[in-house]
Amino acid sequence: MREEIGVTTPRISRVRPLAGVEGGRVTILGEGLCDPAVGQPTPRFDGTESRPLIASPTKIIVPIPEGATSGFIQIVWPDAVVEGPFFEVAVKLADELHPVANPVVDREGYIITTFSGTRGQAAPGGTSVFRISPDGGAQPYLNDLVNPTGLALDPGGTLFVSCRNDGTIRRVAGPGQTEVFIDGMGVATGIAFNAEGTLFVGDRSGGIFAVDPHGATRRFAKLPASVAAYHLALGPDGDLYVTAPTLSNDDPVFRISPQGTVSRSFEHLARPQGLAFDRDGNLFVVAIHQGERGIFRIGSDGKATLVAAGENLVGLAFDGRGRMVIASTNAIYRLAWSGS
Repeated sequence: MREEIGVTTPRISRVRPLAGVEGGRVTILGEGLCDPAVGQPTPRFDGTESRPLIASPTKIIVPIPEGATSGFIQIVWPDAVVEGPFFEVAVKLADELHPVANPVVDREGYIITTFSGTRGQAAPGGTSVFRISPDGGAQPYLNDLVNPTGLALDPGGTLFVSCRNDGTIRRVAGPGQTEVFIDGMGVATGIAFNAEGTLFVGDRSGGIFAVDPHGATRRFAKLPASVAAYHLALGPDGDLYVTAPTLSNDDPVFRISPQGTVSRSFEHLARPQGLAFDRDGNLFVVAIHQGERGIFRIGSDGKATLVAAGENLVGLAFDGRGRMVIASTNAIYRLAWSGS
């Protein structure tokens, strides 16, 4: 593009973040990005056009368009194109689901998720838990569970499911085969196992229970009640990490020691939901932070960095290759990039 008097040659200096799910909002920073003298800017994700939500000379905020694929970001004007960095778009593996928490990935690489439904709602068609192949496509796995919510694998790889409708935790023996492992867990939501096989259960009305492999139960910790669900993850340090979204815009990630001592690991999140550790021990959380939505990496320096943009996300997990699996309120996606 020819630089004229009063016109700044367009330049992309930074894109934040560099990955995301369709609909997620991406910030493009630079110079001369929006100037009537050079025409309306059109952002593209690997050739798929999007429309800016906000456009100024130094910043454009743009949603990831439906159907976009991974590739280089561009901004196009009537007589010029400026290319930015490579952007990773998550691949949709399955939809018409209703997860409300993290998916899990089993030892065969299958992703397990739910059609959870509203309180007391039976899943359409009866299938309430699905198994998604590594290549995509959901297969019925469990039927007739009402409001399946949290999913976790014990150290031996056996799947457990919490049902918030009746406060039960069910052990899964195989496709269509479950048995009640423990009941009386209140509004049972998030679940997680430690290396010794102790199951932690989040009752969103205000408590965390610890259940040993034989079913003996004790109250492990007390937390503020959540308007949605507790989300649990075991850290590499052996501590339990919990989010409990409220109506506040200033929620923390709680950290609970093996002795049940509660502290705040990170603060100032809005609606924090699913959280998970990657194989390098980095913590990732679905949340809203400083006006941005998506998945944040919480650094050892106490800073939160947006690594994947997304709207209506509820959970995440990592597969055996370190790839990030992402749950929205109706679909499962996968990033080839781990987020680290």
